[in-house]
Amino acid sequence: MDKNYGMEIVRATEIAALTAARIQGLGDHIDILNLTRRAITTTLNRLAIDGTIVNDRFSHRPETFQFPKKIGSGGEKSDVMAIALEAYRSAADGKNNSTSYAVIAKSGSIQTVPNLNMYKIVVGPQVGEVIDINQPPIINVKRVARALKKYTENVTVCILNQTRHKQLIHEVRSCGARIKLIDEGEVSGCLAAITGEKADIYIGYGYAPEAVLVAGAISCLGGYFEGKIFYENDRDKTEATKHDITDFQKIFRAQDLIKSREIAIAATGITDGEFLEGVRFTANGAITSSFIARAETHTYRSLETTHFFDFKPVY
Repeated sequence: MDKNYGMEIVRATEIAALTAARIQGLGDHIDILNLTRRAITTTLNRLAIDGTIVNDRFSHRPETFQFPKKIGSGGEKSDVMAIALEAYRSAADGKNNSTSYAVIAKSGSIQTVPNLNMYKIVVGPQVGEVIDINQPPIINVKRVARALKKYTENVTVCILNQTRHKQLIHEVRSCGARIKLIDEGEVSGCLAAITGEKADIYIGYGYAPEAVLVAGAISCLGGYFEGKIFYENDRDKTEATKHDITDFQKIFRAQDLIKSREIAIAATGITDGEFLEGVRFTANGAITSSFIARAETHTYRSLETTHFFDFKPVY
């Protein structure tokens, strides 16, 4: 892309985070989701791009605010992916690990995927390509331990705390590895594994669209990812063919989902999570914690921004 849009899209994630944080903990799941989706749309629409929204997991849901198919005020053709409020139930209930994300890439760079479940394994660049999604979890945990020169007991595995992961959790515990269970926020869990700050490996089922965002982060930060879409029936397979996916046993890697290095990603924490701190309100405003990364230069910025509500920012 002709321009580094990272600093542009982080404004959108900041506004989304501030919007969600103001009604955090009030208990209305749909209201907080819709208000945040409206906020990020308004800000992204100010970008000087001819953008196409891709991989919106909430498209066609009648109860949610719908992203427009096209976004931006006109300019360079681009793919845009936004998760306005990951872990929206947690945000509404006042729990941890909710974050706002946005990705922008050269047009045609982001692979579209069906809105289906995907089993995924994510590790950081220090681990590399030693994992194999077709191997049992214990094998992968031990491979990560060897790559990091750690005892297995010192490896931290991040897993979503869901019923379908009961066997996975049992297997990981049986090899002695440490487990970090999170109720929601799989992207945050994956980013924690990529950076190695709070986890060494992420394993488990999540959503295919979220995997695309994780692949975008890996394109910018390094790391390694493998994922397999879970098809329950022929209808799921038919849906996948609409996205030019015909190999139903395919193991997806980052380069399959992000097909160009012309990509930038931004995120802002809403509540404290595995990767970012949440919004902190002050007497006359708030402080947000964000990150911005760009694949072309592999630059990564941590950003703490002080917002003064007495002054209306121009976004």
